[in-house]
Amino acid sequence: KSWVCAWGTAEPTAASRPSHHRPSLGVSRGEQVPLAAESVDVAVFCLALMGTNLQEILGEANRVLKLGGTLMVAEVASRFEDTHAFLKAMTQLGFRTVSKDFSSSYFYLFEFAKKGPVRPGPAPGLRL
Repeated sequence: KSWVCAWGTAEPTAASRPSHHRPSLGVSRGEQVPLAAESVDVAVFCLALMGTNLQEILGEANRVLKLGGTLMVAEVASRFEDTHAFLKAMTQLGFRTVSKDFSSSYFYLFEFAKKGPVRPGPAPGLRL
């Protein structure tokens, strides 16, 4: 069974495809997702990096994602002080950058793949 877990400010809407093609969807607004470790194929963060506990929230995404799982992030461009520092922090949180899109002046889009567990210690580049 495939799982997609979404973090963000909006409620999910049902897909229009037949149910046998639709993965299960879980939604979270915090750092404790009621799913087993390494049980999720895709985690989506859409306007979800607004809090002050980014390391905990992104660490929880790492926990529930399967190894090689995908983390998609869409965030307001003006929130980023230093995108290079953010990408470096994501490496410390166990993610590899697959793609980044800065073509919009309003939103930045990132795709990451889980490469391993979160490394101990703070990830200072997460200040948005």
